[in-house]
Amino acid sequence: MTSVYQVYQDYIWKGEQEELAKKLYNEPIPTLDALCERAPAVMERYRETLWHTPEKMQLVKEEITKANASIGSLTPAVEDTIATLEFGAVESAHQSVVLGGPGYILNKAATAKKVASLSRDKGLNLAPFFFVADYDEVQSELTHVRTPLVGSDGNLVSIPVPERHEHSPVYVLPLPEVDWYREVEESIRENYTAMMKAIEGSARLVYEERLEQALSVSRWAFVNSKTMGEWAQRILGRLFNVEGDLGVPIIPASNPEVRDLLVEGMEFLLARENRDRFLRSFDEATRFITERGYVPGIGSRDPDYVPFFYECPETECYRSRIELSYEGQGSEIALSGRCPNCGQTYVIETNAESPYLAEFARYLSPRVDTRQFVVDTMIPIVAHIGGPGETAYYAQVIPGAEAINVPFPLFIRYPRVYFNTPWGEELGRSLEEKEMAVLHGRDLFRNLGKTAKHRRKAKHEEMNQTLADLHDMIHSRHSKLNEQLEELDEKIEKASEKEAEEMRNLKLELERYLSWTFGQYAPGKLGQESSWSWIEWAVNSGFPDLFGPYDRAYVGEMRNGATVFVNFFV
Repeated sequence: MTSVYQVYQDYIWKGEQEELAKKLYNEPIPTLDALCERAPAVMERYRETLWHTPEKMQLVKEEITKANASIGSLTPAVEDTIATLEFGAVESAHQSVVLGGPGYILNKAATAKKVASLSRDKGLNLAPFFFVADYDEVQSELTHVRTPLVGSDGNLVSIPVPERHEHSPVYVLPLPEVDWYREVEESIRENYTAMMKAIEGSARLVYEERLEQALSVSRWAFVNSKTMGEWAQRILGRLFNVEGDLGVPIIPASNPEVRDLLVEGMEFLLARENRDRFLRSFDEATRFITERGYVPGIGSRDPDYVPFFYECPETECYRSRIELSYEGQGSEIALSGRCPNCGQTYVIETNAESPYLAEFARYLSPRVDTRQFVVDTMIPIVAHIGGPGETAYYAQVIPGAEAINVPFPLFIRYPRVYFNTPWGEELGRSLEEKEMAVLHGRDLFRNLGKTAKHRRKAKHEEMNQTLADLHDMIHSRHSKLNEQLEELDEKIEKASEKEAEEMRNLKLELERYLSWTFGQYAPGKLGQESSWSWIEWAVNSGFPDLFGPYDRAYVGEMRNGATVFVNFFV
């Protein structure tokens, strides 16, 4: 079955699935510059809520200013952005990922900045920001990150999880000793040194210097941090606003004062009528999606659903996440849950119609399906920048906004980016000579030339068509290479010892190419910018032009959710 995010893609790129797209995505805007036509109506809805009073917005701006100053990213551009948040914002967001992929870190922020800039060019002053969901429970997708190596499975960097932290949010996960970091840094350096042998002459020195600069950013953030959450924030702030000067403020969800500001949204969602309406809408949307043959982003919600989590206050439980259950039919309700570490049961009692949670605010965190609503009550967000995963589960969440009669940001899927590397291109040339269906070849570079020409001449329909062709080419080559990989396995079984050895070597090269070019370090993985650390991008772009490729490629008329290929060169 196909993920529901395909409904969004088909509507934007093919003009299909109009009924589904309108119902699940509130008729998504088609291009990066189309926000300003619909953002004023969203802002008008916000004004009706009375969530963003002048007094509250002043407090919001003060706390965000403090948060960015504390991580060394309060630049003049960031201060200017914070000053305009109350007039409407473009949000990008992700979990705490210290060495995570450029798609999660650089691309999301770059897209938010671009969308805000394009809107400003049309007279609509919108502020981009990046929300760090550092309350998420410790999990491998956050503590395991990879950089490429001369092999296919990648160089795994695994942040250790101490005892009794298995259920903790990442913002309290303590960092290991600096000796651990030195080993990690050296493993990254050694593997890049091996790959850089593909680069000749003085160009290799350029790449080595870029690598050292990337490692210095990570090292600076590490030695100035105590937790994984803080390490991530410092890297993000440094990349966005010191190296890139984007003027994109960081908003850390776990900040105690930020939590005080978010609790109003949790109270709103817990109010009986709102909770009941949201649950019905969510289940209806989930059923609607599955009945039409699509896979929803997240599962159905139980009747005892509570729109947030509670964190155990016991010191030795390290904020272990507790899932709460809803009970009560009268004027009072009880939210109860058991700590997975100490076993203690906690009960929160409050009014069913007008819940009051302020005394618990610093122990509450939103769920994946309520985060957007909660943050909207703090900042008037008119657009959210998301990827494939968010595109899938927002289809279940967006209808809920209409059900509880509140404004909701327009959803924009950021472009997916693939990019060239010297080691990938050289390996591609070698494999092409062996009749492998590599991506690096005449068809790719002809497509890139056409796209650049159409972009330069403002032939935007033609540009979007070549981008659609690029998407198809990448997926087609990826599938074909995997077919050739399977064929090699079959041939090896029947070959002589000498032939089998040659084919095994070819197989290793093909697996390495799939890994480097498509991010396929394991079966089922696809996405260069999500599989590899942001270091891979920085080594190829260089820090002076860290965000430049995004800015140049993303023109206003480009359709949302495009696939782009950046051809780096020295």
